[in-house]
Amino acid sequence: MSDARSIAGGFAWPRPRTPALVGRAAVWRSATLASCVLAVVVAARLGHPAPYLDADPALAHLLRGMALIKAFIALGSIGAVFWRCGWALSAPVAVGYAAGASLLAGSTMLIWQLTWIPLAAVVFHAAALGMLVLGWRER
Repeated sequence: MSDARSIAGGFAWPRPRTPALVGRAAVWRSATLASCVLAVVVAARLGHPAPYLDADPALAHLLRGMALIKAFIALGSIGAVFWRCGWALSAPVAVGYAAGASLLAGSTMLIWQLTWIPLAAVVFHAAALGMLVLGWRER
């Protein structure tokens, strides 16, 4: 009965940290950060918000406010991914987390730039849902 699964009611705690795991954590965290920065830079280069800001300033400010809310959600998700990378993690799961985090970051920047807003909103919500499902089904 001293097994972690029996104590936690079926929940398996992450394996403890080892020197090899700490090295892998740095690699996964660096890869996640690099993919997020790349997604933000590419999305920033795609959009030119000036015409939209001039056409309807009230709507542009509303959409930028929504982008700020999405940015806080994305930053919280990226922080959770950074924390999760500190524990034992398989390569496919780590790639899924990095992809989800970079999609969240890139789509948030697209909304901030007022470019492709419907597509960016769908990608943002799909990435958030995908990360939640990945975290829920991860073994």
